[in-house]
Amino acid sequence: MSSNNDTTIASGSNFSIRGEANVEAGKDWEKLAEVLGNVYTEANPDGVISLGVAENSLFHTELAENFSKVPVQPAYFEYGSRPWGSLALRSALADLFNDYFEPFCSVESTQIVVASGVSAVVDLVAFATADASDGFLIGRPLYTGFHADLDARSKVRLLPVSCGVEGAVDPMSQEMVECFEKEFRKQGEERGQSTRFDLLQSVATIKAYLRFCQKHQFHFISDEVYALPTFPTPTNTTSQPFVSVLSLDLRGLINPKLIHFVYGMSKDFSSNGFRAGVLVSQSNADMMRSIKSIAIFNWCSSIVDNLWTTLLKDKSFLQYYISENQKRLSEGYVRVISWLDERGIEYVHGGNSGFFVWADFSKVLGINTRAGSEEMMENLTLEIGEVSQIARSTKEGSKLDAQFQEKLV
Repeated sequence: MSSNNDTTIASGSNFSIRGEANVEAGKDWEKLAEVLGNVYTEANPDGVISLGVAENSLFHTELAENFSKVPVQPAYFEYGSRPWGSLALRSALADLFNDYFEPFCSVESTQIVVASGVSAVVDLVAFATADASDGFLIGRPLYTGFHADLDARSKVRLLPVSCGVEGAVDPMSQEMVECFEKEFRKQGEERGQSTRFDLLQSVATIKAYLRFCQKHQFHFISDEVYALPTFPTPTNTTSQPFVSVLSLDLRGLINPKLIHFVYGMSKDFSSNGFRAGVLVSQSNADMMRSIKSIAIFNWCSSIVDNLWTTLLKDKSFLQYYISENQKRLSEGYVRVISWLDERGIEYVHGGNSGFFVWADFSKVLGINTRAGSEEMMENLTLEIGEVSQIARSTKEGSKLDAQFQEKLV
């Protein structure tokens, strides 16, 4: 028997295998926090100008003024009625989807779960639809946050799908579905996810993905966080309009139980820090019950719940916000591509959604290999801190070199 004075300490870690597996990821988050805590402002002129975070600051002043008019009620200090979002918020969200997403079947509040951010929603979906070491198929280039969303707790693998040899396949085309098929055959039997980033899919392409998922009985998770900030510009008047998976007639295409829709407050409502994400699953009540059983770990705060509800119910401000936000993003897009055009920097044309432009800086930087791109980024990282806050191609899962996302806002 050991005494209270026994100083013998067992070797090795003193926590779980899964906890130990996340130590390195925790170190990465600490490095990122150092950069995010030192961003450029007028009061901090030596801070880092971040091009790697998908935030829209174009409406922060108006939103702050609008939200400041909402009084804090005594009821907000209580737990509230449901850990998956109040009935008031879920009803307001159902109205939003029915008014702006043209659903084939009306969305009902009972088909909605609210959580503390879209990352929390992806984690919940991963937990409910896949076992540890199963995989989600996601096309390149992709949002790097999916790595943490899928792996950190649920231990689900991200399986990035390349756009053919040296990126020869248009990632938005129906031909990309064959790339998913090849990746699936290479990986073996995994549960799959199909999602996209920034550019918008055509109806024909979405239906091709649905048939692919039906064939293999994969879950199809439609990430539509950039649904409302779509915009026309003088150079992209013929770009693909936004099409929601909610709007499609699924009969003859796929079992509707496999269809899930992800949404959030961060992108469409310029409120990343409020941490509010949404899951809609219209035909899989059992999966939603499974998610509700663990929703307590991702409970959206009462204040955020009410603020978003209030904004959504103010139809006049909502309509103004959506329209004006699109206008400001369009102006930002024109400003960025004009800057690129003046300097002869190539970029992907036709963007009409989201906050970024995919640009190729390889020529102006004198870089033509992946190794050169990595060396340049390493030198830049050493100059500005432990973590570079530029979203680059190698980190976005792209097959290209020295390409970056230029931020619009």
